[in-house]
Amino acid sequence: MRQSDEKHILGTASTEILLWSSRRDLIAVSNSSGEVFLRRLSWSKVWKLPKTGDGVKVTAIVWRPDSVVLAVGYSSGDMTLVDVESGDIVHTFNPCGEPITALSWENSIASLNEEAENLLLPELLPQPSKVNSSKLDTGSMLEGDKDLKNEELLSLLWIGLKNGLVYGYAFGLFPCCLLKLSKLSGMNETIGAVRSICPNGDHSQLCILADLRAGRSEVLLMTVDTPLITYCLKELYGLGVLYRQITGLMDCLISAQKALQEAWEDALVDLESKMVRYDNNDGQSSLSVDLMELLMFGHAGIKLEKFLVTDLTDKGLKRIGQAVELSYSNMQKLLVKHIVCANYQLSHYLTQLCGLAKQEDRFSCLGLQVNLCLSACRAAGSFTAKTAELQQVIDGSIKYLKTFFRWLYVTILRLSDEPIPPELATSTQQDVRFIANFLAKDFETDGQVRLDRIGQYLRNESLTSITSSKTRPWDMLAEACQTITNFPDSDLFQPRAERSLVQEFTHLEQQVKASFEAIPSAVGQTASLPFMTNLTLDCQSDGLDKIKITSRSINQPKDRCNLIGLTNSATPSSGFYLFEFASEKERKNLTRAAFFSFRRCDHLPPGEYKLSDMQFYNNEVMSVLLLTEENTTSIFLQLSLALLREQLAPIMSRRGPFNSSFQTELFASSFRVFNDFQATALGLSSSRKVAAIFSAAKRKVRIFDMEVEEEEDVEDEDQDIEDVSDLSQEISKDGGNQKDVSDVDMAVSP
Repeated sequence: MRQSDEKHILGTASTEILLWSSRRDLIAVSNSSGEVFLRRLSWSKVWKLPKTGDGVKVTAIVWRPDSVVLAVGYSSGDMTLVDVESGDIVHTFNPCGEPITALSWENSIASLNEEAENLLLPELLPQPSKVNSSKLDTGSMLEGDKDLKNEELLSLLWIGLKNGLVYGYAFGLFPCCLLKLSKLSGMNETIGAVRSICPNGDHSQLCILADLRAGRSEVLLMTVDTPLITYCLKELYGLGVLYRQITGLMDCLISAQKALQEAWEDALVDLESKMVRYDNNDGQSSLSVDLMELLMFGHAGIKLEKFLVTDLTDKGLKRIGQAVELSYSNMQKLLVKHIVCANYQLSHYLTQLCGLAKQEDRFSCLGLQVNLCLSACRAAGSFTAKTAELQQVIDGSIKYLKTFFRWLYVTILRLSDEPIPPELATSTQQDVRFIANFLAKDFETDGQVRLDRIGQYLRNESLTSITSSKTRPWDMLAEACQTITNFPDSDLFQPRAERSLVQEFTHLEQQVKASFEAIPSAVGQTASLPFMTNLTLDCQSDGLDKIKITSRSINQPKDRCNLIGLTNSATPSSGFYLFEFASEKERKNLTRAAFFSFRRCDHLPPGEYKLSDMQFYNNEVMSVLLLTEENTTSIFLQLSLALLREQLAPIMSRRGPFNSSFQTELFASSFRVFNDFQATALGLSSSRKVAAIFSAAKRKVRIFDMEVEEEEDVEDEDQDIEDVSDLSQEISKDGGNQKDVSDVDMAVSP
C-alpha cells in the first residue's frame, strides 16, 4: 500500500460513518451533526445532504448494488433514497417510527428479464411529469424518479430497527417482507436493536446480529430462512414494478394538487382582501346585500359607491379579472394535463394489479387479495368522476365570474362618469339572473367572502355547496343508461356527492395502501429460524452499539457463505469473533466460529494490542486496525480469510450460548506500522483498491492506494520491503523493543 493523499476535515462535527461505493470512486460520509457528504477519491465534495432535524443522527448508510442510489437511515426512523448523480432526494419513507440501526441492499443472483413475459404485465406507460408546486407556471416540470427504474435484477433493501423488526423493500420502494425476530425466536425476552443484516445471493437466508434486551451484555446471532421470497421471486418482481409505477403516479397527483391549491389561492387573494375590508368597515352591512340592491334597483349607496370607485377602481378590477382568468386557465391545464392523465394511468395499473390478484395460485400466498384491489380500482374511478365534476365547476365559475366582472366594470364606469364601450353597454335578462344567482348562493359562505365554489373541493372536508345531480357527469351517465344500475356494486365507481376532491384522493390513498398492506406480514410469517446462538460480550449493556461489526456475503460457484465478524468489547478489544454461515445446499445451516486474539498473532512485534476497527477488504482478505497499549503506535493488518476460515470450528448447539474456550492463532499476510498517526477508523474499497484511514479525533484522513506493485512503491516512496524474519531478528536483538520505523509496509508469509 502507498499513501496517495492526506486531508484535514474542517468543521466542528466529527465523522461517524464512512462507506465506499463498490462501483465508483465515491465515498459516502456522515458526521455527528446528521449531515451526509458524497466525496470523490480525491476527497473533493460532490454534494451535501443537510440534516433532517435537531438531534437526528445518521445511523446507517448503504449503496444500492449498482451505486446509482444511496440509502440513508436516521435515528428518527426516516429512510431517504438519494440520487447519486444529482444529490436530489427521490424517495422518503418511515417503516414504523423506530430508529434505524442496520441497512443492507443486495441483488438477486439471477436476472428476471428473460422471465418477464411470464408476469403477464403489458409494456409500462411513460409516466407524466411531476408539477413543480412552488410555481404557477405549468410548463415547469420535475422529472419522475427515473433513477429508481430499469433494474434488471430484483434488489432487496433490508432495514433493521431498534425494536427488533426487519423490513425488506423490493427496489428500495416496495415493502414485501416483515420479520418479527422476537416472535421467530420463540424466546420470552424481547429482542432489541438489529446490529447487522447479511443476506445471501438468492434472498433465501439472512444472517442477523441483534441485541438481547434483558439488561445483559448479550447479542444474538441467527439465520432466518425466507423460502417464499425465493419461490415467488418473479411474482415479487412483478408486484415491485407495479408498486413503483403506482407510487410514482400518486406522487404526481400529490404535486399536481398542491399546484392546483396554489393557483386557486393566488386567483382570489387580491379581490377577497378588498371585499373583506369592505365588510369590516362597520360590521353591519353586507357586501352581497348591497350589490344585490345595486343590481335590482340600479342605485348604489354612498359607502358602496366610494368602495367601487375609490378602493376597487375600474383598472384594479380589470387587473384582478385578468389574474383570475389566468389562474383558472392554469387550473384547467393542471386538471387535464396532469391530474386526469396520471389518474387514467393509475387506473390502468390498478386494473393490472386486480388481474394479478385473480391468479390466486401465484399471488394469494403473498397476501394479495382481489377484493382490496377492486376497492382501489373503484376509488380511482370515484376520483376520476370527482375530477370531471370539478372541471364542470371551474367552467361554470368562469362563466359566472366573467358576467359578474363585466357588470361590476360597467357599474364603476357609470359611477365615475366614464364612457362605456358599446360592446359592454347592453346586458340581457339572463345575465341579470346569473349575477343574482351568483350573489345569492356563491358570493358569501359563513360570513367569509367566497367568490367561487372551487375552494371547497381543495379542502379535506365535506362540500358546503353540492352540485345538482343533473349536472354531475357520473349521475348523468347513470340516468341515461339505466341498465348499469343493475350491475354488481363491486364493478361500479362509487363517487360520493358530498366528498371533496381531496377527500376522494385521501380515500384512494387508503385503498391503494390497503392493497399492498398484507404482503409484508404474509411473507414474513413463512420465515423460519433454523439457527440461533447468544454471545456474551465484555461491555455494559448500553454500550452494545459501540461494538465493531463487519459482514460479507461470498457468492462464488464453489464457495457460498455469509461471514460476520465482531469485537468482544465496546472499547478497543484484544480480539474478534468470526462466524461463518454456509449457504450451499449440502452444508445448509452449518455454522462455524472461533475467537481470534492478537496475543497469538505471529510476526507482530511483541506487546499488547487493541483492535480499533475491522472490515472485510474482499473475499480473500480481512483488514484490521490495531493500537498499542500506550496508544502511541497504530498498525494496519491484513489477514487471510482462507487461513482464518480453516481454523473455524462447527457450533454443535443451535439454540444455546456460544463459548470459545481457546484462542486461535492469527497469521498476518501483511501489515503497516504508523508511528506518527494514531489510526482509529477505516474505510475500504476493493474494487477501487483504496483505503481511507482516520486519525483518533477523526479530523485527519489518509488515503492509500492498495495492491501497489513493489518496484513502483520503492521508486515513489523510497521504502524497503523487509522480510519478516529479518525484522523479527532485529526485534529480538533489541530486547523486544519496537524498531523506530515510521510508516513501513511489511509483507509476510504464513
